[in-house]
Amino acid sequence: MSRERDASAGIRRGDLLWASALVAVIGYLVLHNFAWGGGEFSQFSLGPLRLSIFGLLAALDMLFGVYLVHRWCERFDLDWETLSRGLPWIILLGYYISHLVSVAFYFPEDLNNPLALLDPRTRISSFGGMYGGGLVAVIFLRRHGLAILRYADPLAYGFVGGYVFGRAGCFAIHDHPGLETRSPLAVEIGGRLRHDLGFYEMLLMLGLLIGATLIARRRKPADGVVLAFIAITYAPTRFLFDSLRIADPTYAGLTPGQWMALPLFALGVWVAWSITSNR
Repeated sequence: MSRERDASAGIRRGDLLWASALVAVIGYLVLHNFAWGGGEFSQFSLGPLRLSIFGLLAALDMLFGVYLVHRWCERFDLDWETLSRGLPWIILLGYYISHLVSVAFYFPEDLNNPLALLDPRTRISSFGGMYGGGLVAVIFLRRHGLAILRYADPLAYGFVGGYVFGRAGCFAIHDHPGLETRSPLAVEIGGRLRHDLGFYEMLLMLGLLIGATLIARRRKPADGVVLAFIAITYAPTRFLFDSLRIADPTYAGLTPGQWMALPLFALGVWVAWSITSNR
């Protein structure tokens, strides 16, 4: 068993394939926007097929997230067989809850439109996915007797890793425009140079993925360390990013994302405090 765990800790072909996919997607989008003239593209051709770039990257988001959760469980000898039965519920219900949160806080005029509520293909909220998927995960873990913080780490790891692809999709279609700027990172959106919050969050998620990987590189970290690291890092950074947005509604002066960043940061601090106090 120990030999199998040692082997699973090394680099595998799947790791290299996913790393290559990440480099290819990010490299192409960066070149497209900063070297080849930029511009939004929502579809591309694959033979006779017309595919949505956002839909393709959203699918890669979910697949890569599951892959990372599996690799974490494999490396640290967690119960992948049980957790794998809950992942479809966590992903699908989390995704649908993210849609409901988006409609409720970003498009409240559609709350009385049953078609808008039932169609989750558009209008999704990252925080809605975090909180919705997190709630489903807690219910599943408790029902199956799995330690919540121990299994929260691979789930959080999979979420941020997968969301590199998710935010790459946002960057591809420029659906999170920011204030006008002359920054070297400015992207042309609607004929003007602006901050692209999808681009910024793609880089943030990539950094979180690398950071979480380094935390667990040598030995299994204390339960909840990765969750705390992601929450404490992502929440305030997202709060600052949202101050650059121009298309989001505000409530008492803050965007929905800024409001939802506050409890996430508090959760991260609480988990970090719990870890240190139990040592």
